[in-house]
Amino acid sequence: MAERPLETDDDAGTVPPADMESPTVDAGLDVPPQSQRGDVRGPVILRQRYLVDSGAPLPALDSPSAMAFNVEDQHDFGRKMFGLICTPDLPTRLDSMRFLKNDLPRGILPFADWDVVYWPPLGQNTTVVIYDQPLGGRVVTRLADKDTKITEYDVARHLVEPLLTPIQYLSETGSAHRAIRADNLFFMDEAMTEIVFGDFVTAPPGFDQPIMYEPIERAMTTMSGRGRGTVKDDIFALGVTIGVLVLGHNPMAKVTDQDQVRRRQELGSFTALFGETRIPIPMLEPMRGMINDDPDGRWGIAEVSNWLSGQRSKSPTRKSRTKADTPFAFRGHGYNNPKVLAAQFCANVPEAARVIREEAFAAWVLRSLGDKKRAEAVKNTVQNAHFYKDGYQGSDDYIVAKIAIILDDSAPIRYLGYNFMPDGYGPLVALEAAQNGNQEIAAQLLSRDIPAMWLTLQDPPFHDTPMLNKTFAKLKGFLSINDPGYGVERLLYEINPSLPCLSPVLQTSCVVTIEHLLPALDLCASHSDTSQLPVDRHIAAFIAARFDEDIHPHLKAIASAKQEISIIGVLSLLAFLQWKLRQPAGLGLCSWVGGLLGPVINSYHNRKTRKQLEKDVPVLVRKGSLTELFDLVDNAERRRTDRRGYMDAQREWLDAEQEIREIQGAGDERIIKAERTGQQTAATISVVLAMSEVAILLLVKAV
Repeated sequence: MAERPLETDDDAGTVPPADMESPTVDAGLDVPPQSQRGDVRGPVILRQRYLVDSGAPLPALDSPSAMAFNVEDQHDFGRKMFGLICTPDLPTRLDSMRFLKNDLPRGILPFADWDVVYWPPLGQNTTVVIYDQPLGGRVVTRLADKDTKITEYDVARHLVEPLLTPIQYLSETGSAHRAIRADNLFFMDEAMTEIVFGDFVTAPPGFDQPIMYEPIERAMTTMSGRGRGTVKDDIFALGVTIGVLVLGHNPMAKVTDQDQVRRRQELGSFTALFGETRIPIPMLEPMRGMINDDPDGRWGIAEVSNWLSGQRSKSPTRKSRTKADTPFAFRGHGYNNPKVLAAQFCANVPEAARVIREEAFAAWVLRSLGDKKRAEAVKNTVQNAHFYKDGYQGSDDYIVAKIAIILDDSAPIRYLGYNFMPDGYGPLVALEAAQNGNQEIAAQLLSRDIPAMWLTLQDPPFHDTPMLNKTFAKLKGFLSINDPGYGVERLLYEINPSLPCLSPVLQTSCVVTIEHLLPALDLCASHSDTSQLPVDRHIAAFIAARFDEDIHPHLKAIASAKQEISIIGVLSLLAFLQWKLRQPAGLGLCSWVGGLLGPVINSYHNRKTRKQLEKDVPVLVRKGSLTELFDLVDNAERRRTDRRGYMDAQREWLDAEQEIREIQGAGDERIIKAERTGQQTAATISVVLAMSEVAILLLVKAV
C-alpha cells in the first residue's frame, strides 16, 4: 500500500492516507492491567512460550547487571532454561540479541529469546533475556569447590581453543564479546567438558567488567564509557582470564582501582597484574602477548592460533615508556611519567590549568621529555585558550582535557568529570539521561567537539576514526534543529538503539522497539494527564530514530504554532504508525487523542460539519482506530469541500455587501441631484426676478 504524503496549509492540518486499514497484528507487549501491578510474585509469559518464575531466583546464574530466574519452555518441558532480568534504565545490546537469535556460534551460552515484559518485583516493564542453563555450573565455582582443575597443560586445548572460536566469529561480524572474565565462563555439560562464554548482552560493552580485564585505556573510563571495543580487547581479557584461572585466584582482589591503574601506567599491565605471581613458564609467552598495552603489539587471532598449533608467534613488542629526565612538580609531588601526570591534572583541574598556563610547563615538556611536537601542541593550546578566554575553549576544563590528551593520547577522553572512549559516548550519555536526568551533557560534549578533538590528536589514528567522525557529524546535525523529533532527544536514541524511551509518559513502560510504543501509550492513557498531547519531544525523537519511514511531514505539522495543526500532526503520526505496523485497536489512546480534537473540529467553517464531527468522533473513539479517526477529522475531500464552501460564502457575502452599498449609494445620489436642481432653479428665479425689477425701474424712469 503506497503512503500518501502529509500536507499542511493555513486552513487545515493534514491530508490523510484515505486507504488506511484497521490493524490486525498483536504488538506482543505483555503488560497486565494496572490493578494487577501490586503483585511481587508469580510467573510472567514471554513470547507466549517461556514461563519466567519471579518466585524462583537462580543466584548462581546472576550477571552483575541482571538477576537470574528459572524459566520453563511451554513447548519443551524437559529443557532447563533461565532468564536474566535486565536493569530497566540500562541500555542493553539489542543488536547482539537479534544476531544471536538468528545465528548462534559455538562457545557462547545458548541464547533462546528476549522481550520486554512486565516484571512484578520491579513494578514495571523491563527486558528479559532467555538462555539455556549451563548444566555444569560456573567454572570458577567448580574450581573453588575442587570439582575440577585447570592446569597450564589444559589451557590451550580445553580453554583457549574452544573460546577462540566465538571470539573470531564475533570479530568477523564486526562485534566483540566485551564481557570475557573468569567468572563469566560456564560448563555446558554436567561432565564439565565444554566451556562457554556467559551473557554479554544485558549491559553496555565492558560495563560489567572488573577493570583488570580491560586494556588500560578502557580501564580508566567510567563503566558506561568503556566502548564497544574490538577483538584486541577480547584477546586482552582472555589473557587475564587465563592468568586468573591458572593461579586459582585474583591477584588484584585487594588492590583499589585507582592504585591498579597507576601501577599499570608505571609498570605495564602484565607486570602490574601478574608480576608478583608465579605464572607457569608455558603460559608466560601467550599471556605477555595477549596482555600487551600496545594494541598494535598485542596478539590477535592469528598469533593465538599459531600458539595453539605449536608454531612460534612473534614476541610482543614493548612500546617504550616516555620518562622525563627531571620530574615535574605538581601539588607537592614530582612526576616523571607524563601519563601519570595527565591523570593528576584531570583529578585537579583548577590547579592544573594554572600550572599549564605558565611557561615552565611547556619548557619542561620540551627539555625533560625531549618532545618538540608535544611542546608546540602545549603552547598552541595555551595561546588558543587566551584568544578564546570568553568561550569554552578558554575554560580550565577544556584546557586540561586537551593537555591530558597531548600527554597521554591513549587515555580516554576526560572532560567535566566524565571519562570515556569515543566509541563509549552512546552508553555514557544514555545513562546520564536515564539515571540522572542530565541530557545536556550529551549536547555539550558534542557541540564542543570533545570527541573530535580526541580523535584528531591520536597518533596513530584510532581504529574507528572515519566511522566515528561521520557519526558525530550526523548527531551534531540533529542538535542544530530544535523541532520535535530532533535536538538532544534524537541524539540519544540514534546513538543508543536499545535505550528505552525516556518520556515521562512512558516512565515504567520500558519501550525499546517501535512495535511496543502504541500498546504502551494505550495502557498509559488511564493514568496520564490526557489534557496534554500523547507525543512529547522524547516520543517524537524515539519514533524518528526507530521507525524506518519518512515522518518529516508529520513532525513539521507537530512543530506548527497553530494548535489545530499540531494536534493533527500528532494524530496523523500515531495513525501512520498504527497502519504501517498493523497494530490492533487502542481504545485508551484513541480516547486520549479524541478528547483533544476540539481545536481541529473548530477549524472547520461549516457549522453543520462541526456538529456532525462532534457526533461522529465518539463513535470512532470506541472503535479504537486512529486511522479512521484521522480520516474523519482531517479528510482531504471534506477539507476541500469546507474550504470551497467557505470561499463561496465569502464571495456571496461580498457580492451582497457590494449590492447594498450600491443601493445605498444610488439613493444618496438622487438626494444630492435634487438638492442641486433646486438650488439651480432658485438661482434662476432669483435672477429673473432681479432682471424684472430692473426692467420695471427703467420703464418708470423713462416715463
